Amino acid sequence: MQTLNVHLSDLREGTTAKVRSIVGPKWFRERILELGLLPGITVTVVKKTPLGGPVVVEFLTQRLALSRKEAHWIHVDVLS
Repeated sequence: MQTLNVHLSDLREGTTAKVRSIVGPKWFRERILELGLLPGITVTVVKKTPLGGPVVVEFLTQRLALSRKEAHWIHVDVLS
């Protein structure tokens, strides 16, 4: 079963999802795209730190720490 249009910041550790879209300010979209986090890429939430701290995601061969606000700007479809 696939859950559609969820924010990356809402996912639990260990959840895998496909990036649907990236919103937010232009500087953020450009930075994320340069890092290779494109729509259609599969990401896994590796770590969610407590008290609103960063969300660590893994995609392709890299890990990326995003603030909760930045993770909220990434819309995903949950795969597992």
